Amino acid sequence: METLVPRPATGADVPAVEALVAAAYGHYVARIGMPPLPMVDDYPARVAAGQVWVVDAPDGGGPDDVPGPLLALVVLEEEPDHLEVDNVAVHPGAQGRGLGRALLDFAHARAVAAGLPELRLMTNELMTENQAIYEHLGWRRVGGVVREGRRAVRYAKPVTPGA
Repeated sequence: METLVPRPATGADVPAVEALVAAAYGHYVARIGMPPLPMVDDYPARVAAGQVWVVDAPDGGGPDDVPGPLLALVVLEEEPDHLEVDNVAVHPGAQGRGLGRALLDFAHARAVAAGLPELRLMTNELMTENQAIYEHLGWRRVGGVVREGRRAVRYAKPVTPGA
């Protein structure tokens, strides 16, 4: 994978952000029985708050299997005691290239820069493939939660400067 350089999303990116999220999460609707939380998020507000970071497709257009200007995104919420990774979305046509892992590494670097000791995230309990990825990457399961009628698994990972 080439060097990943996420940039802060702008208001002009909102339609592409929403399209990317729909493409990344749409297949879960049938499994969960409702849209996953990222599909109903308020991206204009998230972008305005500086929480959305995007990875542009080369030259503003994706490869044949990624129709759009964005390959991936991460939504980060800085809390007093941790950095919440609220969403990692990779376009299905760009999956398997290490973009999701690179965005988690980016989140780690942001947490180090902010002096935060921990990263946290949650994923729907029915998104078992995501749970396997997080556990493989060293995240530990720390509990569960019900949010807006959806059952989720919580994960945490300590932030280690230089790691």
